[in-house]
Amino acid sequence: MVNAAVPLPDRWLTDTPTSSRFPIYTRGNADEVGPEPYSPLGWSLTWEQGIAPGTADGWVTLGGFTSEEFTWPVPETFGNWGGYFFNQVSLGRVFGVRAPGGSPDLIDEQFFGKNRSVPRYVPDPRDESPERSEAIGARFAEILAATQPPGYLTDFIAQVQAWSQERPDLPALTDAELIAYGRTANYRQRPTWDLYTVITIAATVGPSVVGPIAASLGFPNAATEVFSAIGGVASAATAERVWRLSRLARASKRVGAELDAGIDGAIGRLRASEDKEAEAFVEEFEHLLAVDGHRGPNEWDISSDSWVLSPELPLSMIDQLRRQDDDHSPASRAVALTARREQLVSELLAAAAGDEATQGVLASALRSGTVFYQVREKGKDAAVRAMLEAKLPFVELGRRWAERGVIEHPKHVFMLLDRELDEIAAAPEGWRERLAQRAADFAELGARVPPYVVVHGEPIPPLSRWPLRSGDVAVTRAVPGDELKGLGVSPGVARGRARVVSGLADITDLDPGDIIVCSTTDPSWVPLFLVAGGVVCDIGAPSSHAAIVSRELGVPCVVSVSRARDRIADGTHVEIDGLAGTVRILEGAPG
Repeated sequence: MVNAAVPLPDRWLTDTPTSSRFPIYTRGNADEVGPEPYSPLGWSLTWEQGIAPGTADGWVTLGGFTSEEFTWPVPETFGNWGGYFFNQVSLGRVFGVRAPGGSPDLIDEQFFGKNRSVPRYVPDPRDESPERSEAIGARFAEILAATQPPGYLTDFIAQVQAWSQERPDLPALTDAELIAYGRTANYRQRPTWDLYTVITIAATVGPSVVGPIAASLGFPNAATEVFSAIGGVASAATAERVWRLSRLARASKRVGAELDAGIDGAIGRLRASEDKEAEAFVEEFEHLLAVDGHRGPNEWDISSDSWVLSPELPLSMIDQLRRQDDDHSPASRAVALTARREQLVSELLAAAAGDEATQGVLASALRSGTVFYQVREKGKDAAVRAMLEAKLPFVELGRRWAERGVIEHPKHVFMLLDRELDEIAAAPEGWRERLAQRAADFAELGARVPPYVVVHGEPIPPLSRWPLRSGDVAVTRAVPGDELKGLGVSPGVARGRARVVSGLADITDLDPGDIIVCSTTDPSWVPLFLVAGGVVCDIGAPSSHAAIVSRELGVPCVVSVSRARDRIADGTHVEIDGLAGTVRILEGAPG
């Protein structure tokens, strides 16, 4: 039984030590990776033994660091306090110092947007490294010379497919075999994130070259527009498939009636139907789960639901999207942006025609940026598919342990630390109550707001002093006539009702043309971009997921609007300019 009187501990069981060498961590842009607290099993297994070392490997692969510069076996590539994921600021800044033509400020803007809450860079003599600079330069030259996706991406996608095909019959495994296989599947995140780190940085190289050149030629906003509607973005393809399903639902009285009757149980009722339109919908929906079933909220935690495990998640999106008119399809929305992009690329190259060297560098950067934006999203899609393989063994373990009464709920298996898996398997008595209490504490963490910045040597407040998300917000609401400034990352102007949300679960009645105001997004949000008139994020940068997908789908997007969710009241009518990076308040919320 959970004891509600037990207060939160001052520290959480997965809190990480801070690094004296790389001392600054931030929640800036962290919601894209971890919007909610990570489960103890997810952090202690997936992250500490897979993703964190894999990311360090990636920095080494890029040439930016030597392996000896990290602390092993858990390198200081990320932080975790109160279950919440924190990005490493200092590490990226050192890379910026060492990268030819780079700087700490440039790295900050590319990955965290413009936010004054993060302490400024303080030079350290260890940051300079001519040898590392030369290695990065050689790697960047390869990236800028790319004309097609690199072979290592093709190999990785094939490897992930093989992992999926080689998955054993999980219900037939013993508990010990499930634990062993689950660990193996999670260890695969190390090579996964070696590659993902490389392609994430690679996706910033071309745009960072295009920006200054375009500005010098009189096109200050070109870096946003020339990477719009480029095609080949994996999560945009997911949106296309969801869109097709929404058209089937819109055209079918039977499918529409079942969705109107309630999302819970709807797919079961449709599967049992003999209606031809319902059968066509179910067939297409099953294809969606086969291709995109690995997607879902909070995708980098093995405790989170995937679409294949909770089909109601994509079905709910289809239900909302069916209200959108046919002329708002992804293809039609991208037409104007494609034409504008092609025109602007021609104008840029023509403007640089008098300088053959500059024109050549510009052409290479435009091509490279396009290739690696596509590569980044394809690589991320494959990486999330690998995460599904990492979670499925523990989903099965949680199911059987809950049936036996070892744990109270199947999800409580994720409340274990990796080292505790063997302990509970050997002696299951007493764990039921212990994990139920831990789950209650974990749920309370999700209701609190973590500090935005953690710095080595500075105290972190006890968990009980972290403010509640639902608490009073000490910020002045924006009123009609006010203009909020952020970073424009997807061109276009849109007017509509602001729908202020804390997470995907809050979006239950999004109407066509509404402006989503959120912290940030992940790929599970993408289908809703087809309903929204625009997107505003508290945090973000040009290479954020919301930015890339908004550009691809032709949705105006402004990121790095400080405390947008607090300053904009739900229901307020706003105008956003995805090129200028502004959010203007037109009318206050009704009532």
